[in-house]
Amino acid sequence: MIANSFRQKIASVFSSGSKAEMELPQKIYNSCLQASRRPEFYTSFDVADTFDGRFDMLCLIMSIYIQRLNQDTSQNKKFSQNLFDIMFKDIDVTLREMGAGDLGVGKRVKIMSESFLGRLTKYCDNLTSRDSGSLAESLSRNLYRQEGYVHEKSPLINLVFKIQEHLAKLPIQKVMSEEFNMNDVVLSCLSGSIKNS
Repeated sequence: MIANSFRQKIASVFSSGSKAEMELPQKIYNSCLQASRRPEFYTSFDVADTFDGRFDMLCLIMSIYIQRLNQDTSQNKKFSQNLFDIMFKDIDVTLREMGAGDLGVGKRVKIMSESFLGRLTKYCDNLTSRDSGSLAESLSRNLYRQEGYVHEKSPLINLVFKIQEHLAKLPIQKVMSEEFNMNDVVLSCLSGSIKNS
């Protein structure tokens, strides 16, 4: 189960790997973060441009990427765990910069990490089964926090599957390389989706 391996990491979100083994996951995370901040999501797709909305969007982008990694779990488990660590170190720093105190940050990071695990499991299941109805329910509940907001024929559903398909065509070595950029993938998929929405 995808969530189980990640759940083990909640208690040690801030365990540090070697600098070398964290460099590539950090680069991949940065490109996923950049992709999640694309203005199109907050204009054309009406995601809330708030801290929570940006977190929800990041969860979706990270889930699409991790679902691709998990096509070959035996080799990529550690890489996924490093991504998780980096994501929540970044969220910890962001919360502190927003003025949250030590106790508040710890509690909020725990809640957010558990929320991410739930979203990750659901999104990955939806993507693997290619179930547009279930994906619409997941996006309504988790990205928009409003039941029934997304329908099966929504441009966002098409976009999510389009990104998944793009990643599926790439060799795993490319997806886990210095050359890979999730923001470029998302931008490429967005251009066609917005024209057709």
